[in-house]
Amino acid sequence: MASGRLDLFIAKLPPQTVVLTLNCSDSASELLSIPSHTPLILQRGTIKQTIQLQLLEGRECFADFIEMNYTLARQLQLIALRRYLLTYNPIDRSLTIIPSPLSETTAVLASSTLSSSTLSVGYELLSRLGIPERQGSLLNVRQGKNTAKFRLHIPANLSDERLRLPTIWLQKWKLTSNHSYLLQYDQRNSTLTLAANQNANR
Repeated sequence: MASGRLDLFIAKLPPQTVVLTLNCSDSASELLSIPSHTPLILQRGTIKQTIQLQLLEGRECFADFIEMNYTLARQLQLIALRRYLLTYNPIDRSLTIIPSPLSETTAVLASSTLSSSTLSVGYELLSRLGIPERQGSLLNVRQGKNTAKFRLHIPANLSDERLRLPTIWLQKWKLTSNHSYLLQYDQRNSTLTLAANQNANR
């Protein structure tokens, strides 16, 4: 058995072709053990489809991803830009796919000079958390009992891994700039949660 978490993208691919782009993060993916270019069964619940799988090595990406065409995704009731857990069973050559909407990581929190209603999330951090790359979309941000809505801003620098919050909110929520925090993102309700200060000064 081998498993891995991947983000789903819709692509112009042949009807039964699925492409996995792996090793985007620091650790090697278990899914590299899957035989490529051989028929496999992709299964979501009771829905099954025979597919041809291709494996690619990740470049300029920070989270592994899976690509298929719109028709196949619809048949399997999968949603684009969502994160899924993929598990390979070599005995029956099956790939089981289930939603995996919760992601967490640590990141440095910094102050932002953007408007008070804008949250800046670096692209690398965005990828690690599974936040869809939609400039200007709304995010719910929670810290303890505090909640607020922000517009998402994505800096152009692909290697940016900081979370930038307007100074007024840092002060209001008593957060410490340039300190590391545990972050959790839930794709089901677009909520980013900031946990207690990890006291890791960078």
